[in-house]
Amino acid sequence: MTSPVNARPRSAEESAGTPASAKPHRAGWMIAVAAAAAFLATFNETFLNVAFTPIMADLGVDVATVQWLTTAYLLVAAIFVPIANVLYHRIPTRALFVCVTAVMVAGSVVGALAPNFAVLLIGRLLQAIGTGLLTPIGMSITLAVSPRDRLGMNMGIMAAMTTLGPSVAIVTSGMLLTIAPWTTLMWVFGGLCLIVLLAGAVFLRTVAELGRPKFDTLSFLLVAVALVGILYGVTAAFDGSALIAGGSCVVGLLALWVFIARQRRIEHPLLDLRPFASRPFVLGVVMTMLGLVFVFAMNVVIPLFLQSAKGLPPMGASLALAPGILLTVVLGPVAGRLFDRHGGRWSIPLGFLVMAVFVTLVGVGAGYDSILVFAVLYIPAVLATAFVIGPAQTFALYSLDHESSPHGVTVVSTSFQIAGCVGTSLAAGIYGALSGAGIAAERGEADSLLLGFHGAVGLVVVTSAIGTILAIMANLVARSSHAEAAKESSAVGAGAK
Repeated sequence: MTSPVNARPRSAEESAGTPASAKPHRAGWMIAVAAAAAFLATFNETFLNVAFTPIMADLGVDVATVQWLTTAYLLVAAIFVPIANVLYHRIPTRALFVCVTAVMVAGSVVGALAPNFAVLLIGRLLQAIGTGLLTPIGMSITLAVSPRDRLGMNMGIMAAMTTLGPSVAIVTSGMLLTIAPWTTLMWVFGGLCLIVLLAGAVFLRTVAELGRPKFDTLSFLLVAVALVGILYGVTAAFDGSALIAGGSCVVGLLALWVFIARQRRIEHPLLDLRPFASRPFVLGVVMTMLGLVFVFAMNVVIPLFLQSAKGLPPMGASLALAPGILLTVVLGPVAGRLFDRHGGRWSIPLGFLVMAVFVTLVGVGAGYDSILVFAVLYIPAVLATAFVIGPAQTFALYSLDHESSPHGVTVVSTSFQIAGCVGTSLAAGIYGALSGAGIAAERGEADSLLLGFHGAVGLVVVTSAIGTILAIMANLVARSSHAEAAKESSAVGAGAK
């Protein structure tokens, strides 16, 4: 099993083990629908964040309660990702897509009409089920119908949409909240989901090999306990509940250990662990997660800092992020195309390096009054994620054969939700803890908030530096695999003579 960075992608049949049932002219529309679905699924992860203040006022809840609209959303989404592969190979693609998107529409209506916080949370969790299923389904569709010479570009489009969604959500919600109540956000999202649902009904066709893969309920429960335990532990670590956080993580890790042991023992595992036998796949997944930690951490901390320390309204804080976000849309496919042609031997490590350097400069610029300088310095940092996330995902999936690819997609999609929850929780936790420590030390509110922001910046600088090292390692592994493959090819040729 080889995975050279510069290897050409396999055909759709080889990559995903699916029939080539999509005609070339239809493939483009199917990829467009999949990309729109990926955008919506991640868009909603941060869409309500800016509306927390009016939600607290209207429904009579505090900050500790309202944050579950994001934390619980990410947890439920992560839990449902592993079953997407089972459904993808049991239900015709179009019917599955329409049903999953309909669940998101229903959740939006429930949330918009919610008379209290409990009902609003139920609506959010329905949306989260759709998110957990829709992201891997969209990636599987893209893998199935992409021509061999355009896989990197198409995966770049998917990566751009998944990373663009959370960022655009902040800008869009900030604009809507200046003219309408927070319930409008739920109606708008429901309307967008309905449009994507109709597009899927028109353009999608079945591209998976359908069968009757077995759904292992115990495995699903184990992975649910594992993810909830670990991710809740990370979230609770900064709430002063060290015992609860530690106990939650221990329970989660034990459940994860039992889950892994069960997957190796049963005939029909919920998640095939063969992808983890590929070192390039593991490196690619970790690099993807590190890039996503950057995106989610900055998306939550920058609006908080600009509103609390600089006195900007939600709209102003959102607009400070807008230029880099919009340019990332353009660069996502470009980065994917460069990967198709040249591989990721220079683009991925360079992307991580640019992220580390410019977010450091953003931290320095935060100490000055100019918001323009702050926003300009952030543009290269967020643009660099286009050269990391999509190419790293493609690098990971290149290393898999056609039987392992669907399970690789499931792992990559699950890692997205985990990275989102960890990035959000760590950044917000560090920001809050250091800001509180500064205030307790009587440093003044402005200096304390700046201290908290610098702590969050330090987190993403460290993760970006680790990503740079891993990208260099991945390049060395890829070259070694390529050399071994060439040696084997020469040996076979010599034997034939």
